Amino acid sequence: MINVSQSNTSPRVSSYQGKAPQETPPPPDRSWLGDAWEKVKDVKTGVDFLVAGLLFLHGKDKAAKAEEAKPPLDDVPDVKLNRPVMMCPGWNTEYYKFDFLANKLAASGQNGSVVYLSQGKAYRDNQCTVPLDQIPTNSKVFVTKWDNPNTPPELTSLQLKQNMDLLQSAVGPTKVDVIGFSMGGLATRKYLDQGGEHVGKFVTLGTPHQGTRFGQLCDRLLSNKVDWATKFGGLEDSDLPAMQWLAADKPNLKDLNQRWPEQRARVEDSLFIRSTIEPTPSTGFLPFAAGDGLVELSHATLPGAPSVVLTGTPLLNHVMLPHDSQVFQEMQRFLGWESQPGVNAQPVPPTPRPDRPKTPYGEI
Repeated sequence: MINVSQSNTSPRVSSYQGKAPQETPPPPDRSWLGDAWEKVKDVKTGVDFLVAGLLFLHGKDKAAKAEEAKPPLDDVPDVKLNRPVMMCPGWNTEYYKFDFLANKLAASGQNGSVVYLSQGKAYRDNQCTVPLDQIPTNSKVFVTKWDNPNTPPELTSLQLKQNMDLLQSAVGPTKVDVIGFSMGGLATRKYLDQGGEHVGKFVTLGTPHQGTRFGQLCDRLLSNKVDWATKFGGLEDSDLPAMQWLAADKPNLKDLNQRWPEQRARVEDSLFIRSTIEPTPSTGFLPFAAGDGLVELSHATLPGAPSVVLTGTPLLNHVMLPHDSQVFQEMQRFLGWESQPGVNAQPVPPTPRPDRPKTPYGEI
């Protein structure tokens, strides 16, 4: 075992101090009629957001009921990993999001226990409160946790580098397969864009590679302080920088997408897993399109990128993608996880979920 961190039980606070979103020029002087028209547009945006949020909440509820009725991933085999895999969360992804997947990968004992990484330190628990002084050299299942669930990719990509460097020092120089969930896929691409190395194969689950209508709605509502709508959605002012990554047609994402060929060249292979399960707010002419409830199908990939489209089960809702058996099977094939015949160990139960106010987007 290799010593990689020192115990630190002091409370952690977000290192993201509300970095100013992209500056926009002050609005031109408008007549009272122009001001009234802008307020009308704010109300329409809020109504669109309300309708989308209610549909999304309905989809989340269906997926949660399906999860309660049948433990996720209990019908897939235990597997042996040939090299480490790291899971990267998205925007507002709670700390228990990867419990089912991580515990399944660790169930047989052949891949070591799950190790949680945050800002270059290792932990035993998914809340990152119990430091791990030494990472066992046989560890292959890693879960990244950002300093704050709404930290945008230009900063989470730097934290990913810290965690990648720590992993390399602990288990030796090796390629690491990365699973980026939602905005975690953008954080990984930003890491690659900044010269990041060590990534072997790269999988994204429901990542909005071309942005979302959801992000566009949130951008306007937060920028114009339409408080009744943002409160309904479970949004805070500090979410604005992330929304300016998740919104379609914003400069951050356009700039990142222009260099996708260079990012792709830094990995061995890539696969974008996307799903179509329910109406999803659309950036096109019609208000809704096929998608996972948050990311429309056509925006969860890039031109020429290898991808797979899944459909058929409630767990293919955006918030449950890491729990779905079809998703697991696609990752197993792509990443080369070896099935262990006759072995189906009972995984550790997931962490009990805390009671939180029920808002559509307060937890992804």
